[in-house]
Amino acid sequence: MSSAATKVAKFIGIDVATSKTGIGVRGVDGQEQYADHATEGATTWNGQPAFDLGRVAGTIANVLRRLELDGWDFRSSPGALSLSVRQHDMVVLDAQDRPLLPALSWQCHIASDEVATLRKQGAEAVVGRVEERFILPKLMWTLRQDGDLKNKIARVLTTGDWIAQQFTGKSRLSASDALSNGLLVQATKQLAGEVIDNSGLKSNWFPQVISSAHVVGTVTQRGGSTSDWAELQSLLAGWSVVAGLGDNHATGVGCGGLVDLQTIVVSAGTSGTINRRCRPTAKLAGQAACFEFYDDRMLLMMLADCCKWYDRFKEQFAANTSYTALNDLAASVPATRIARVAHRNGEEFYPDRWNDLTESERSADTQFSIMLELLFLVKKMLAEVTDAAEPVRRFVLTGGLSQSPFFQQVFHAGVRLLVPGCDVLVSARRDKLSNQTAAYGAVINAMLPERGHNLKAIVEELCPLKPCAQASGDMFLQLQSLLQTHRLA
Repeated sequence: MSSAATKVAKFIGIDVATSKTGIGVRGVDGQEQYADHATEGATTWNGQPAFDLGRVAGTIANVLRRLELDGWDFRSSPGALSLSVRQHDMVVLDAQDRPLLPALSWQCHIASDEVATLRKQGAEAVVGRVEERFILPKLMWTLRQDGDLKNKIARVLTTGDWIAQQFTGKSRLSASDALSNGLLVQATKQLAGEVIDNSGLKSNWFPQVISSAHVVGTVTQRGGSTSDWAELQSLLAGWSVVAGLGDNHATGVGCGGLVDLQTIVVSAGTSGTINRRCRPTAKLAGQAACFEFYDDRMLLMMLADCCKWYDRFKEQFAANTSYTALNDLAASVPATRIARVAHRNGEEFYPDRWNDLTESERSADTQFSIMLELLFLVKKMLAEVTDAAEPVRRFVLTGGLSQSPFFQQVFHAGVRLLVPGCDVLVSARRDKLSNQTAAYGAVINAMLPERGHNLKAIVEELCPLKPCAQASGDMFLQLQSLLQTHRLA
């Protein structure tokens, strides 16, 4: 550690994502910093994407060491930490808490037969919409690949809950991620024991459910830990571990948008997500995944390719141009010159005139097309809550592509078509952590027990919003006309 550490850490948010592991830290005096390291350990199990759990502690330790070198002190005054972790990661342990296989990730979409079985059994009436990446069907699929596993399994957790267990020695099932994996009763947020048992699994494999933002325990040093975990347990000894969030829940917290039932948050990250908060008793159309959001629910619809789509465009057609320059180029293109790029199953189909376009036009076309796909999902999300007592009146745009003024202009024109007169906002912050909304959501989640679980007050303090970029009068009308041409409204 630096010999001149001057920043005493009070809250830590650890975001374990697919490509990187990032940590946000907030000090006793309000200073904040973010650092990250490439996520290690990507592997496969029976041909399916997974992560080697043996690499998790070392990756987290690498980021904390970097923060220590920048003057952060984690030892003198233990605070509170929380986690945001890839949703749908599945950890399977034996009686000695040893992993029986790598953690099958959200990218594992193999369990289609199991989803069909669960739907036929009526499971969705209890646990909500079930999808192939969820732990419930994935675990069914896993046992069909290796029947001997059923006699070896002692515990099944999410990766986030497994990390909390390594820190505290306590095994809990955090409601945030469990609800989005078909493991809890939607109406009560308690373990869906009957559904689990009827699916050929054992409900006693799953530990006691704990609500988001409640304390799991404190970091303790224990014998038998691997060297990497022993290092982390020593560095963070005495820190409180607050029940973590799935990454989508964390993003909804960290962007500062989901403080009421009248807001939709559009996150233009690696994947694009449309998030909306609703009451647990709300009647739904059934097209959205349902996640826990403290006392309410968070609904999600996803565009699998968002920034990933834009990254592919840049690599193929603008490798030597910076993202900032591409944003400036896109903003210079008249709406009358913009064309749609078709996108299906992770592949782009460019218009015939593509090779004749300028770099500016290609960038504008791609950004417009990505936003158009997101706006189609916004339209579906507006119709998802069929008995909404409070209509949506506000939209918040976040994520990497939200930094483009042109992307904001298309967003503003589109949502004003769908909800005339609505407020359209982006983050007013400009620091690095403000765009790391999952990590920042974990920081805020760690703060909640000390702050009386008053999310709205914390968010208003830490996550200021401002109006997004708006096109000029003619450009605004032209963008709306173009969006209508593509049947947005």
